[in-house]
Parts: sequence; structure tokens; C-alpha cells
Amino acid sequence: MAVNRLNDLGFLDGKQKSRYFKEALSGALSSPEFPDLKISTCHDLLSLWIFDVEMLALAAPFEFALVEKFICRRPPVDTIRKFFFQLKLIGHFSVTLLKSKNILIKLLNDLDYCRVFSHRSYFVNNCYFNIFKWTLHFDITIESPTIPIWVSFPNLQSHLFSPRILHGHGSLFDHPLRIDNATSNGLRPSVSHILVELDVTKRYPD
Repeated sequence: MAVNRLNDLGFLDGKQKSRYFKEALSGALSSPEFPDLKISTCHDLLSLWIFDVEMLALAAPFEFALVEKFICRRPPVDTIRKFFFQLKLIGHFSVTLLKSKNILIKLLNDLDYCRVFSHRSYFVNNCYFNIFKWTLHFDITIESPTIPIWVSFPNLQSHLFSPRILHGHGSLFDHPLRIDNATSNGLRPSVSHILVELDVTKRYPD
């Protein structure tokens, strides 16, 4: 079981893919699920137009994907894969090389995603890397503006310190990731702290 979890179970959907392109496409070209692909030109260059609905479906398996960026040198991919295995994540995961210093880790559930993303940075074999959120328009040459930030809610009434209500407060801004221990245990009722996924280029209410 441990060996299987170290393997990439499928880059796109967690299942093993056919090695033959023709076999993989059999029946897919006439699928009524999406509109036909359109071949056109853009600035005198050939282009393939993909409808938004299909693009979103293709991105769905990467809902909990993160990108690691190594600052200096990068250890072997197998070493990075073993590092994440040692974190004892709940679900399976995929570790693949995007570029020389960029690794894509595709997680399969929000618990693992929140746990890994909330740390923001790690060391693997004395190699330091930062973690960024993968998005539909992710560009490895540009650092993602979406980062985890602690948001405080002072003077929250005691009976509102339930995970459901705290999660709702975090949702006022964006995707909540976790609640700090003092808040979840009621050790500091004067203020609640919630880690929220925020785009730092946007403006938010006070």
C-alpha cells in the first residue's frame, strides 16, 4: 500500500491512462458533452479554441493542486514524493515536474490541501521551497497572488465559536483553510483567528 501511494495514479483524473493516443481518444471526438473544438487563427497563427465549459472540466481534477517553487537547488522528484508521503496525508497525491525548479503536487481532498498550503514553505534535504496555489491561468513565471492570511474577528460572542460559524466568517472573504488551536479550543475568546486563502491584489472589507 505504501509503495502505491508513492506512485502517480494518473495525472488528469487519478486513473491509469492508455499509452496509445488513438485508443485514448476512441469515442471522445464525437462526445456530446462538449461543443466541437474549433480551429481558427489569432494574429495570423493557427489556434485551437476550447469552450469555457470544457476548460473548467479539464481543470476540475486540479482543484486541490499546489505548485512548489524551489529557491536554489531542487532535490530529485522521488525525494520530494517521499517527503510528502512522510507527511501522512489522508489521500493519494501526485508529484510531477513542471520545470527545473517547479513541482506540481496534485492532492485529492481539501483536508490535505489546507494542511499543506497553510504552511507556505518547507525544507526537503536542506532545499527550501515556497508553495503557491495552482489556478486555471497559473503561470510559473509569475508568483501567484493568492496566499494564506490569518484574519481576526475580535469580540465574537462565545456561542459563535463553532466550526460551522467560524468557517462561515472566513467565507466572507474567500476560502477558509483552518482555525488556530486557541480559537478551536476556546482558549482566547476575546478574538478568533481563521486562516483564509486571499488574493492580495484585491480589496476586502474591514
